[in-house]
Amino acid sequence: MSELQPMDEGLPPDVAALARALRDLFVGLRVSTRRYAARRAYDSSTVSRYLGGRRLPPWEFVLNLLHDVGEVRGSVPTAGTVDMLRALHTAALESGSSPAHRVQLLERELAEADREARRAATRERWLEDTLQDREHRIRDLEMRNHELEAGPAAADENARLREEIGGLKEELARVRALHQEAEERCEQLERLLAENEEEVPLPEVLPAAFRPEADVHNNVVSAPGAPPLNTVYQFGHVNGSVTMVTDTWQVDEEYVASVSIRLYDAQGKHECNGLLLDAGTIITAGPPQDGFRLGRRLRVVGAGTDEWTLPVERIEAHGFPPLEVLRLTEPVAVPDRSLFLEQRPTPGSQLLVSAHAVQGRYSCLLDVKGRSGDLLRVSGEFVDGLVGAPAFSSAGALTGLIMDYSLVEDRGLLLPVAALRTLTSVTLPD
Repeated sequence: MSELQPMDEGLPPDVAALARALRDLFVGLRVSTRRYAARRAYDSSTVSRYLGGRRLPPWEFVLNLLHDVGEVRGSVPTAGTVDMLRALHTAALESGSSPAHRVQLLERELAEADREARRAATRERWLEDTLQDREHRIRDLEMRNHELEAGPAAADENARLREEIGGLKEELARVRALHQEAEERCEQLERLLAENEEEVPLPEVLPAAFRPEADVHNNVVSAPGAPPLNTVYQFGHVNGSVTMVTDTWQVDEEYVASVSIRLYDAQGKHECNGLLLDAGTIITAGPPQDGFRLGRRLRVVGAGTDEWTLPVERIEAHGFPPLEVLRLTEPVAVPDRSLFLEQRPTPGSQLLVSAHAVQGRYSCLLDVKGRSGDLLRVSGEFVDGLVGAPAFSSAGALTGLIMDYSLVEDRGLLLPVAALRTLTSVTLPD
């Protein structure tokens, strides 16, 4: 393992404190900066600048490093450690006056506000469902009381349900207020971001040959032999929060979207996603409720504007996790390209999902963290409804289907393509 380069002298105290904390973490990985950069698809010189204090890293880099070290140690970062690093990162950003620093702070605040809004929305839906269930139960109880003479037990049950309903209504009102407050905060931060992004210089994702140098405060200066700073470059964007140079990714998001389909239950509510394997076959790792199957319908949204809504039938279900093969009643158009598979994605690699959430079309990147038994552990910007969505590698290969996730921790499990080999009713590419 190569030694870390010495830190620059004369760094602002807050910047130096953050750099020292990151260096202490990085030593725990027991790898070189070049190897870690390759693992995480970073530029190695950028990693060196982050660890040397010559450039302030985004918060995502700090979190990724913290979780990667935790994985090596076999532990989970504590809330205290995360809070300590967040305070150091905030102080370092506030010590500079660069527009890029203001944008980083706003992006982090927006991500935290969005997380709070999603938590509140999930809690709000649970409370609404629970309240509706209790109201149905008390109505049923009152109907039985009209038909029969109610005894003391029925009266006690009625009183208990009414008390529970009162508490649920109070909690629902509180959570709705928190949800509204978080949504308003997100809108405010989005406006501030839009205003500040106009002042930000060229992003760091430029290839090394074209990237201008910057001092610790990200004041851009021209690099020898670099093109003019007003040169236009082409970038790809996924879900608005991740930016990459398009040449480094071979996966086509339109293709991913065209083979990611949406399943509804008998009541027309979003159920899960699936992979359109061919013109008449879907594979999904959706929820196992058998009651949804008979009336199931499918919406297929292609890379263009074509859309079909058709009944489906189950032709195979296999084991746990629930893996199913569904057949369309009519064939649909499929992309004119071959599907290929990636059997064992490496930890640190990224996967693209462009599928459907409860609220509609949604795309995000997932980081592969490692394996738990036959499943892949991943992290990313999960939202409600992504179960069954196919995930593709940067090379454009199908890697697996989302099986489960936590909206609170932004972590989930992926069913790898090796599990699809257990199906007998479909033929997969080699």
